[in-house]
Amino acid sequence: MNCSLGNVKRNLQKIKSIAQRAARLEADVVCFPELATTGYALNRSWRRLAETVPGPTSVALGRVASEHGFYLICGIDELEAKSDRIYDSSILIDPNGNLAGVYRKVQLWANEQRYFTPGNSFSVFRTRFGKIGLGICYDLEFPEPARIMALGGADIVFFSSAQPKPMQGMIDAYVRSRAGENTIFACHSNRIGREGHLVFFGQSQIVSPTCMPLARMRGEEGLVQAELDLSIIRKIRKTQLPYFRDRAPSLYSALGKK
Repeated sequence: MNCSLGNVKRNLQKIKSIAQRAARLEADVVCFPELATTGYALNRSWRRLAETVPGPTSVALGRVASEHGFYLICGIDELEAKSDRIYDSSILIDPNGNLAGVYRKVQLWANEQRYFTPGNSFSVFRTRFGKIGLGICYDLEFPEPARIMALGGADIVFFSSAQPKPMQGMIDAYVRSRAGENTIFACHSNRIGREGHLVFFGQSQIVSPTCMPLARMRGEEGLVQAELDLSIIRKIRKTQLPYFRDRAPSLYSALGKK
């Protein structure tokens, strides 16, 4: 998705258009990029455009989800009214249009740290077909978030991103790694377009628990789709990649001390 910087109305119109195309493909879940409703390179304007959840934008997204009967994941600039803090968030809306979950980005990148407050947890959300986790952009570049969500039962982790060039090779490796090391499906929804010096490269993709790309975009705007058989996760963990069985967590305690 190519966003219009600072133009929430126009971005919602584009989200609606893409959602209509996804509905024709009979999608169960549609995932949009990081800060898809506002655009990314806003800096001080992040605060001006931030909205509470629920709020006008999340309600509008709820109408999109309920109209088409699918789960909708979307990056949003969230305002916490009681504290006046703002978060780089991803919301999960169910097929009835109800808010099913909010994830607040934990691993904030560079300039984001000046404006956003980091989240403090990696949650797993129940859906009608299985458990899913949500991550945002820089979260993907750390192994721990996806591992925590996989240990929490997530079968799929959706990463909404605004990844710019020249990160293509590294991000491709990270998406495959997060899928393979946790034997889960990893879905990466990345921006395209230019904002100032940032050129977002797209290449959204869906990767299997054995690191195989099931579907992948190039650098254009569009939809990437795959049908996922969640039952293979247990089979792979039992017969092919027993990473969870062979973990040695009693030796990993130093990770929390440094």
